[in-house]
Formats: sequence, structure tokens, C-alpha cells
Amino acid sequence: MNYDEFNTEYTKVLDKIKSGKCSWSELSGHVTRLRQSTAGITAPVERGQIDSDLAALSQMVDLSRRTNDKEDVWTVTSEAIRRASSQEGTVADRIGRIEASINDITALANRNPDERDALMQSTSTLRILHSSLQSSLRSERAEQEAAAVR
Repeated sequence: MNYDEFNTEYTKVLDKIKSGKCSWSELSGHVTRLRQSTAGITAPVERGQIDSDLAALSQMVDLSRRTNDKEDVWTVTSEAIRRASSQEGTVADRIGRIEASINDITALANRNPDERDALMQSTSTLRILHSSLQSSLRSERAEQEAAAVR
């Protein structure tokens, strides 16, 4: 499996989460399959993104398992992570979506105190991605400024 194939399968799992028509045990199986299928992907950037995405999925599966009769934190969290993980738009657009998703998950955590720790932990992947994109944006701006000086 290559990174693009992983991304396609990852999106399918997020769709299953959003639909709510898949049990947590089925979802856990999907995460395990994705983890096994991507073992051969070793490029550092792709490996890092895959590991972050799989960690987020694992957290959502665990969260789903523990919150079956409460607010559907699983669907809300998965949708927020899907929006934040989209590679569409400029780096600044992506940063904005990540910030909005972190805010959505934080608000959800505040409404669900029993799940607050798990929900806030699910933002760690988004915070890492946010930091990485902030660095990319600073580099892009520095390059643009350097090019303008020449």
C-alpha cells in the first residue's frame, strides 16, 4: 500500500465513523488492517502522517467504545479531524481549518467532562500538524521575501 492508497482507505474509515453504522469492534479491525497495510511505508513525512492519522483513529475507536449512549463525540471528532486533515487550499487555509477543528473538539470536551481527557488527547495530532504547517508557512513567507529583495 502506498500513501495515496492509505489516504483513500483512511477517508473510508472516517466515513464509516461519520455514518455511525459501524461498531467500534469493526472500526478497530479497520484500524488494525490499515496499520498492517502501511508497515512498508517508510518515507519520514508519509510515515509521520500515517502514524498520526492511525493514532487519531485509534483514539476515536476507543472513545466510541466508551460513549455509546452519550453525545456522539465519535462523529463530531471524526468530522473535525477530517476537515483538519484535508490537504485542500493554501497552507493558511489548512491552518485555519485545523484551528477550527481544535476549537470544535475542545468545545465538545467541555460538554462531555467524562471524556475530556480522551477528547483533548485527540487534538494532539492536530496540534502537531498545526505546528508543522506553521513552520512551512514561515518558510514560504521567508522565501517570498527573499525573492522580492532580489
